[in-house]
Amino acid sequence: MKKFVLEQVSITQNAFLGCQDAKSLITNMSHFISLIWQPHETFFCIEADQFKCLAQHTLGQPIIHLALSPTKLKAKISNDQLWQLASQQEKLSAYLPITYLNIENSDNTCDNWYCLKLQMVDKPGIFIFLQNPNNEQMDLWNSEPLLASLAMQFFHLLQKFILNQKYKTQIVKNDKLEALYLQEINLQQDFSSKVLKLHKMTQELLAAPTLDALYKISVTTLRDVLGFDRTCLILADTVQHIMYPTYGTNDNGDTTDESQQTYDMETLDPRILHTILHTKKLLEVIENTPLYTAEKVVGIGWNAVVILRDGDNLIGWISIDNLLKNQVILDYEKELLILYSSMLSSAIVQKHEESNLHILHNSVVQLSHQKTEFTICRVAIEIIREQLKLDRAAIFLSYDNGQTMRGTFGTDINGVIVEETHFNDPLAKNSLLELAIDSPHQLVMEKSVPLYHNRKIVGHGWNAAMLLRNQDQVIGFLVLDNLINKRQLSSHNKHMLTLFASNLAEIISRKRAEESVYKLNNELEHLVTERTVQLENANKALEASNQKLEQLSLIDSLTAIANRRHFDESYQREWATACRHSLNLSIIMLDVDYFKTYNDFYGHQQGDKCLREVAQVIKKHFRRAGELVARYGGEEFVVLLGHSSEQDVHQRIKAVIDDLFLQNIKHLKSPLQRVTLSAGVATSQITENIQQNELLKRADKALYQAKSEGRNRLVTTCMV
Repeated sequence: MKKFVLEQVSITQNAFLGCQDAKSLITNMSHFISLIWQPHETFFCIEADQFKCLAQHTLGQPIIHLALSPTKLKAKISNDQLWQLASQQEKLSAYLPITYLNIENSDNTCDNWYCLKLQMVDKPGIFIFLQNPNNEQMDLWNSEPLLASLAMQFFHLLQKFILNQKYKTQIVKNDKLEALYLQEINLQQDFSSKVLKLHKMTQELLAAPTLDALYKISVTTLRDVLGFDRTCLILADTVQHIMYPTYGTNDNGDTTDESQQTYDMETLDPRILHTILHTKKLLEVIENTPLYTAEKVVGIGWNAVVILRDGDNLIGWISIDNLLKNQVILDYEKELLILYSSMLSSAIVQKHEESNLHILHNSVVQLSHQKTEFTICRVAIEIIREQLKLDRAAIFLSYDNGQTMRGTFGTDINGVIVEETHFNDPLAKNSLLELAIDSPHQLVMEKSVPLYHNRKIVGHGWNAAMLLRNQDQVIGFLVLDNLINKRQLSSHNKHMLTLFASNLAEIISRKRAEESVYKLNNELEHLVTERTVQLENANKALEASNQKLEQLSLIDSLTAIANRRHFDESYQREWATACRHSLNLSIIMLDVDYFKTYNDFYGHQQGDKCLREVAQVIKKHFRRAGELVARYGGEEFVVLLGHSSEQDVHQRIKAVIDDLFLQNIKHLKSPLQRVTLSAGVATSQITENIQQNELLKRADKALYQAKSEGRNRLVTTCMV
């Protein structure tokens, strides 16, 4: 619908330019009104002691032109009621005075009447009365400033035709009257032309890719299109009383970037400052005043400020002067600037909204990519600080429908993001949080209250909160304040935060659902796996039992190392392999020295413990693949090594003997007062000419020799 209305505005403006008299102009305007609002009756009246009707149009009937005849309307409304309607409080549009009155008729029916008041200083007012228009469509007057532009174009063209008619009925007696007439006509034509240019300017403003581009266009078009001298767009921070220039004009009429400058608002002319801060005016013009460049006086002339507002919030203003051309500012130019104020304010607010939507979209994408609730909260605080430009924020989550709150991330008194998981308390009795709970889907605020950090008061300002919830479940709270910069929240900030918090709650809720589904899937998968494993285990139970029995049959129960059977089987395999490839094979026989006396003195239990300790000492030195340590019998152990040199075997067995010696296992019946080992080593390259038991005999003989030579030593023999 908005696109259709804007198209009809453009069509009607072009139709106005082709009109030759007041009747065709009124006919076109009446057609536009009927097309958009469908009023039952439309009256075009001119202001006088009594209203005089220019035309009457009943919906579906031809328009009746009354040619300034006194009001004799075929309608249910009297002349007094028309005056009463026109005098109502003007509040239905920010761009054009529109009044409303509900009138009860004699037949007990009621009609909704509206009055559009088109007025200008020293000009008779034009009043357009509408009976029972589409009420919803009447809201367009408040949202579309171009409708006000069209209405004012109609007003000035109608004044032109009335003036033409007036002058045509008179005899122009002197050149002065003729000159005034021509001047007035030229001004009206110039105004009409510039209204059309304003329409195009508005389209350019709305099409600006960024806010910065919009600021620049707003300055250049005032000069290049509407013909003003020097212009500068200034944004304002009323809390800190600071002005932020964006783009301006130098003394040569060129656009300059002034965004690096800041000024105190107290440097403004007191009259302008009063208008900006303490009135709702959109334009203030000061005549015969000093004109400045970089805070230095460069001339004298008029200075105007076109004030930009978003409702009650000050956006900033455009400063204009006549330093370069020294031309006076005309009344119709003031009307243009007031209209431009509304258009530019709307464009800035809309561009802010577009920027906010871009931020919201990116934030949803960014938050959705996070893997946990915890990281979602951290990124959310980063977005609030860096993109929404707010002071301090914190997110608290609940897992029991709001009974207890757990901290996630927040900001300290310097705005630095900090982890706050240490906070895990029952929900406090807090008026702000209670208000948030009672006002779901709304950002609630408390103004001029103490602000806290780590439960200590650190300042005063506003505090805001919004409940994060999914359907009837409380997810947590988003809490904010303005401790650092003391900025107030505009309506757009509040709307933005409300949308952001709603998205945040939805994303956290979705993440919880994903984690629940993931957990359920894991449980199901675990259950299926468990049942599968149980089935496989059942099928393999006999095989496992057999394997276990086989393993137990190869393990010495006392020392938990390989037993004699295991050694014999391994020895046969290794001998066969070494024989096929003519490889070295080593047998090491080890015996605990004086073990019988140890057993007799300490007892069999202690003797068993001693054998286990000796077995572990030997085993830890032979862990390579293919190496085997076994209990050969009693206190005797054997080591089977393949692919080892005589020197390597000698060094490793000596390390075993030395290691056991250092263990210092007490043996008071031994000459060395500790448990020791003797070892016999036999190494040979295995061939078919060597008997399989020959290597064992040689190792056993070497062991006997070691014991004969005093024990705690090794003897090596090498078979050639």
